[in-house]
Amino acid sequence: MGRLGNHTAVIVRPPGQDQFGDPLPGAGDETEVTGTSMQPAATTERQDDRDTVTADWLWFVPPGTDIRPTDQVRFRGELYEVDGAPQPWDDEKGRPDHIEVQLRRVTG
Repeated sequence: MGRLGNHTAVIVRPPGQDQFGDPLPGAGDETEVTGTSMQPAATTERQDDRDTVTADWLWFVPPGTDIRPTDQVRFRGELYEVDGAPQPWDDEKGRPDHIEVQLRRVTG
């Protein structure tokens, strides 16, 4: 398996949740992932009482990368939420090729 791209991003894993589902205090764990590809997917803007911008990205990471729906991803100084379950992809011979991760960042 070769590199998917030249991007580096960081998986930010929260430290966990209490019995009520609220995040526990602390920074959590961070894991740098290199050789990835980060691609913009869509952006929308809603203007009502305030400006809200939603930016969606697709992140392609090597197979075996430990990425979970509860993680966040830091890329170029911005923090994105994992949106849904990461999806593993196989190559034409059925071997693991990459994992596609949908990311979302909402501001405003």
